[in-house]
Amino acid sequence: MCARDKQQGCEVLDLAGSLPPWAAGRPTNAWGRYMKHVLRSKSLQRSKPRTPSASSFSSPKSHRTSPEERTKGDAAPLRLKALYCTPHMKVPGILFACPLLITFKPDPNDQHVKEFGGELYTVTLEVQDVLQCGGITMPLSDGKDLSYFLQLQIRTLNGKHFRLQEDVVDPWFVVFSLVDKRDLNQVTSLLLEAKKAKASSSTCPSSTQTSVPFPCLDCMAELEHALHHHQLQQQLAKERSPSTTARLFANWTKFLSGPGEVTKTSQEVDVHSDPGSPIHVEKVALRLPENLESTLLTNDLAEALMDFLPVSLRLPGLVEWVLRYTPKAHGVSLSTMFRNMAERDKTIVIIQDTEDFVFGGFATSAWEPAGRFYGSGEAFVFSFGCKTEKPAEVQFFPWSSENACCMYADKSMFGMGGGEGRLAFVIQSDLLQGHSSPTVTFQNPTLASKSEFVVRDIEMWSIETV
Repeated sequence: MCARDKQQGCEVLDLAGSLPPWAAGRPTNAWGRYMKHVLRSKSLQRSKPRTPSASSFSSPKSHRTSPEERTKGDAAPLRLKALYCTPHMKVPGILFACPLLITFKPDPNDQHVKEFGGELYTVTLEVQDVLQCGGITMPLSDGKDLSYFLQLQIRTLNGKHFRLQEDVVDPWFVVFSLVDKRDLNQVTSLLLEAKKAKASSSTCPSSTQTSVPFPCLDCMAELEHALHHHQLQQQLAKERSPSTTARLFANWTKFLSGPGEVTKTSQEVDVHSDPGSPIHVEKVALRLPENLESTLLTNDLAEALMDFLPVSLRLPGLVEWVLRYTPKAHGVSLSTMFRNMAERDKTIVIIQDTEDFVFGGFATSAWEPAGRFYGSGEAFVFSFGCKTEKPAEVQFFPWSSENACCMYADKSMFGMGGGEGRLAFVIQSDLLQGHSSPTVTFQNPTLASKSEFVVRDIEMWSIETV
């Protein structure tokens, strides 16, 4: 090593105490290359980089560097307010970008960051791992304002396993929502210039420091999902019209008054003759997406579960079961499931394996990839056994109070029950493979046909008050 290189190496170590939070404690190859770029551009005379403080997150303006300043050799990274568009939520924070490295540091004051920790939403992305870079302007759902997205197609999520651009069938994306068009143009120009400068290099390292916790939907897929969700909301709003609500309350009144003399009309769609009684009110109102005609959960199966639900969810005519997620209607995506079930704190999971065993559980908290156990003692699991044409008899397994392992989910799986390293049921991220075991939480046996099973169908129902 020459004397000049040793001198540069000493300078890098001297500056380590003043590194910004997104680079502190990371003596990585990417950071080393970045510091050499700094030292050479300023002849070892540039000032210390500005360290973002907590006040940076509340600042109404992003810190921008003009193109003229960058061309003059100012290597300070861009620092922009942004939202990290994870599959299930948008996390606020600060986006840092320089010609070698892109990092995102979440806002420590955000509710989800406080609960789950900032490490879960911290992004480190080497620019050499970016296959494509684009700035996309899209209308918001109300059609009045615009959103600005930085969309990056990347070749790795962990710096170890890579995809080449020509081999990508299902690409990985990282998407950030920016404050305005000026921010979008500035960071896009910086990255495009950096990629153009690196285009002459044909060699790629076998490992990098890239770490992306959550790949994102591309912007067009996100828009299609938003439109589909908006259509479903319109459908539900139409079904919840005053006339429908009045009819449901009328049915509830009839249920309380018991059998009596009834004059049937064509409008009484939820009231029909039953051989055992003069009048019958449907206990469960099932609401399906408009692109789905039949479901795994039938009225008979739902009514079999009613007796085990909390009292507030047993009121005929005052609650409805809404199918929020199933691969048949919404696509095979665990991230889509988490997004659709966000803020739905009373849900039924029902699963059918390839041996026609039907089982599931009642969850009392919203499904989210927390990476830990959560939920309450109202949760339970159940099994209908092998599906037949006869009325199903449910096996019910309530909380045993032996532990608090009611629900578990992370970005690779979700399930219920726990203890001794086993779950009552767990579904992997591909929504095709599952496992079922006896657990301490519910004192249940194996719910599926066998401990390791293949999923034939899965549905996530939200129980909501009308």
